[in-house]
Amino acid sequence: MTTVIAALAGANTINQMMHNVNKIRTGIEFSSNTAIRLPRGTTAQRPTAVAGAFRYNTQLSQFEGYTAEGWGSIGGGGLGVFKLIAGSYTANSGDRLAVSTTAAGRTITLPSSPSAEDIVEFIDKDSSFATNNLTISRNGSTIEGSSANLVADITSTNFFMQYTGSTWEVFGVGSGETTVGGDLTGLTSTATFSAAGIAKIALANTNTALATKATIAQAALANTNAAIATKTTTAQAVTLAALANTNTFTVRTTGAAQTMSPSLVVANTFVAQHGMPIRIAGGNNVVLALADNGKLLMCTNTAGAMSVRIPNNSAVAFPIGAEISLVNVLTHASANTLGIAQTAGVILQSKEAANTVADRFTSATLKKTATNTWLLIGNLA
Repeated sequence: MTTVIAALAGANTINQMMHNVNKIRTGIEFSSNTAIRLPRGTTAQRPTAVAGAFRYNTQLSQFEGYTAEGWGSIGGGGLGVFKLIAGSYTANSGDRLAVSTTAAGRTITLPSSPSAEDIVEFIDKDSSFATNNLTISRNGSTIEGSSANLVADITSTNFFMQYTGSTWEVFGVGSGETTVGGDLTGLTSTATFSAAGIAKIALANTNTALATKATIAQAALANTNAAIATKTTTAQAVTLAALANTNTFTVRTTGAAQTMSPSLVVANTFVAQHGMPIRIAGGNNVVLALADNGKLLMCTNTAGAMSVRIPNNSAVAFPIGAEISLVNVLTHASANTLGIAQTAGVILQSKEAANTVADRFTSATLKKTATNTWLLIGNLA
């Protein structure tokens, strides 16, 4: 342009002037080391949208251009430098806020009358959002369509909030977590749930334990050994509900005792942490009961020998795999033999058909291997 003006003011020929005009048509080259200042103004002052328009947005602190997709930022402008915030603050569109919550939780208030495409960025300056939360006050607008403030409790996160014209939306959460009912959630152990709560949590193929003060209406646990522990003011109760392919049971602590209802059936190997229960069995003819499964029977009789009888499965349906141990503690002076007998229809298998525990303080074990078949092993005679 300077070349054309000089041509008009000097003694150049018409041909030279036309040559310089053609240079403007094919591209302008500036030789000055200063700068050219573009049209500028706020978002509200944008001109009538025309494809190819180019300007500087003083409100957003960035260069922007207009295309078929609308106004958008142009590289080189950015969102501006970070503002260090260590107290309450009302944000402006285009703010980049590095918030410190090391001393206490902070509250940032969103703009009161946002325009479409207004944007605010937040970053956990001191990695302390999980300890002292950042609360983002919606200031009359909604956040993700929710009429609730947003609570950021993820350590070392950064994210953007952009106004759509009807609600603020959250983008780019640093940890990859999502929003739940307006609350920005973190790790399970530190999550903050919204007032609406969670109606159902489905856990698949995990061994995860959930511990939360929030109300959980139902937890569906599939193929897991997970437990939900709910704190109460008087006791701790652990409820395992809707476990796939298992019985449902409740364990409650009352003093030092524990109860189960209905009975718990443990498949495969069972490990008793407090040892095998013991029952003192006296008299001459003791018939095994279902409650004897997994116990040690201390067999005692002062009047003579003693017999323990295995009932038919039709009378007492021990599960296959049931196991009962017997120990001879008879005290009769001359007859202290402990014998194992069976009801009609029951098969008792042992070495050389032996079925007597002859010596005091020795033992034998009964193991149910089929519907009416038991195996007897031990110190037999």
